[in-house]
Amino acid sequence: MKNFSNKFDVRFESIRILRETEEKDVFVQELIEERCRQTNVSERDRHLLSELVNGVTRHQLSLDAIISFFSKIPPKKIEPWILYALRLGIYQMVFLDKIPHSAAVNTSVELVKNSVRRTDATRFANAILRSADRNIKNKYIVDQETINPQKLLYRKDNIWCEFQDTIFPDPNRNPSSYISKHYSHPEWLIKRWLSRYGKDKTIEICKANNHIPPISLRINRNKTSINEFTSLIKQKDIQAHTTDNAIIVNNIAIPDIPGFSDGLFSVQDITAMKVGIFLMAESSGAGNITILDMCAAPGGKTTHIAELAQNQGSVYALDISLKRLHLLKENCQRLGIKNITIICGDASGGKAPFRGKFDRILADVPCSNTGVLSRRIEARWRITEKDIKQLTTLQYSILKTGSSLLKPDGILVYSTCSIEPEENQEVVQKFLKNEPQFYLDKEDYYLPETNKGDGGYMARIRTKTHHNCQTMYV
Repeated sequence: MKNFSNKFDVRFESIRILRETEEKDVFVQELIEERCRQTNVSERDRHLLSELVNGVTRHQLSLDAIISFFSKIPPKKIEPWILYALRLGIYQMVFLDKIPHSAAVNTSVELVKNSVRRTDATRFANAILRSADRNIKNKYIVDQETINPQKLLYRKDNIWCEFQDTIFPDPNRNPSSYISKHYSHPEWLIKRWLSRYGKDKTIEICKANNHIPPISLRINRNKTSINEFTSLIKQKDIQAHTTDNAIIVNNIAIPDIPGFSDGLFSVQDITAMKVGIFLMAESSGAGNITILDMCAAPGGKTTHIAELAQNQGSVYALDISLKRLHLLKENCQRLGIKNITIICGDASGGKAPFRGKFDRILADVPCSNTGVLSRRIEARWRITEKDIKQLTTLQYSILKTGSSLLKPDGILVYSTCSIEPEENQEVVQKFLKNEPQFYLDKEDYYLPETNKGDGGYMARIRTKTHHNCQTMYV
């Protein structure tokens, strides 16, 4: 379906992106950026496009639960363009504050009218959307304890939307179905988390995953300092605060932050920043150190490691994707990093193209992404329980390959952005059982928290030869 108007139609483009994301193995954010590059898009339209696409993707299952209540046709059998238009209209009515409900209904109906071009489709969309609109009783509930939870949908910041009817499942009879549809996560994933973390923690994780994450900036200390950079952005009236080793900013596009093209900062989550620090522990002098990042692209952790090494030593960046390695190369040029050698190759199955051994190795392996669902918003709808089991085979293979390339006194860090034990502790435990010459020096594990960082896991592994030498020295 083409947009024959010269004007950039935000809602039309939103549906195009939503459909393309569902049909192809592409990332939502990449499609948004691509659309905005192709046409002259105002900052206002860019922001709304991002809000609509990301919001509908995050809350897809909740939106479908509302549609199911008012429609005799289940969402899976509704024509795609009609379904996307319904999701878009209901999302605006329930989750957004500045768009009038009448505008949300009318624009979605118009999209159906112009794309499907059938009177019955237009009438169907109009009926569903107006029924949903009439059923919204109060979308600013803060004291929800006395209200039937089946009539409530969590919006954000402890604000709830109340409906006239009981739309959602009974939380007492079927807690996994209730949490799944209420907080828009696959039920199989909710069941896993409920058995592991319990109800309250599972809901906290879901809220964190549905929260728009803040932008955290990692300062390039080879070019500036946190204090200098903070002063720079304050001059531009950009609101920011520091936490750990990061600067947190909100409601601003990355290109609008001064210093990006000059390489003064990189965008990286707080938890992801901890991995490089975890790897480079005890590296007081990096002059002759050799470092391997086995799954390097697009280079956030690789460039951080190089910065921690103060642009000294030798960092080898290996990745199987040539396309993503081009992004790493661009990041190195922007940041002024000159001690990284980029190599395209396979890190699994003993196929890594190296003969020598390394002082530090990072195996930041491909994973289910269940710790970063607030950022990789389409991942929750793509990953399956079967995928997790298959990933563990690849993860173990990469870890074992990395161990064969480690110097006797070296450090190997295994990390993921998953919160699933099979991908984390169980992979490491299996490795240590099969490779008794290694031991676990330290591990850290994080769950997603609203405004506090993503979830993830990291384990620091050493050889027992190193451990025994340290003991004898003491």
